[in-house]
Amino acid sequence: MHLQTISIEFLEHCKSKDLSNYTLRAYRQDLGDFQKWVARCNATDWLSKENITEWIADMRKRNLAPATIKRRLACLKVICRWLEDEERISNSPFHRLRATVRLPRRLPRNLNLEELTALFGTHEFHGQGKPKFQEETLNLALELLFMTGIRVGELCSIQLHDIDFNSGVITIKGKGNRERRVFLVDDRIKMKINIYLKRRNKIAPCTDSLLVTRRGSSTTPDLIRKGLHQRTESLGILRRITPHMLRHTAATQLLENGVDIRFVQKLLGHASISTTEIYTHVSDAKLQEAIKTANLRRLIKRRDNW
Repeated sequence: MHLQTISIEFLEHCKSKDLSNYTLRAYRQDLGDFQKWVARCNATDWLSKENITEWIADMRKRNLAPATIKRRLACLKVICRWLEDEERISNSPFHRLRATVRLPRRLPRNLNLEELTALFGTHEFHGQGKPKFQEETLNLALELLFMTGIRVGELCSIQLHDIDFNSGVITIKGKGNRERRVFLVDDRIKMKINIYLKRRNKIAPCTDSLLVTRRGSSTTPDLIRKGLHQRTESLGILRRITPHMLRHTAATQLLENGVDIRFVQKLLGHASISTTEIYTHVSDAKLQEAIKTANLRRLIKRRDNW
């Protein structure tokens, strides 16, 4: 089997499964890296355990991030599972393959109160009169990211028919093609969507996507990231803020305000609750800092004798 041919067929199969553009792009990049390595090493039996192990070693030599290596391995594992289902191979090379890639445990990066206030407290008043359409699109995008905790790729995939204004529900197609629902519980965000739609429908009457550009095409995650970066720079926020940080902040705030972790897991679309549990560590870190700031020892009047 020729790897390039298999890769093309696999990507076509993924398109038929209606996977997100983000997932397809990631698969394309991951398979492209593997193809380059196979060509460079002249690895004829590219589906052998030995070659996969050597590819992992090569990625580590190139100092690729553990998350990138893990994702690329996951992609190759998916294509091997597909080949098994198609009965083009009898056994996946990943069967009993010891190829553990450990990820460093990093706490999610959240926005603090000052950053949230700057981001959402002033952007409606830029300039005189009605904001530019691309600014209005960014305004709505950022509010939806924070209010619902959805991923930026999920946001850009929202179609008009996914929104039920009567019940205040948006149907989201998440990772693994899993559907879930997020909720518009605030009347102000519903009003903003309606106001946006009046302008949007004049610009892109034939487009199904909720968020569009001024030219009428669907907004992309890269455009949202770029717009957010430009806004934070203009507001004087020193660190780089990403759309995913709004998701992290939403999850942390929900947990800190007493929402059950299983509800947060369902809202975020996490397949495993262990993924959601990382936000409890953020809350613990804030609690520890609050206790340190309170400095209870200063309240002790008696003199320490030890």
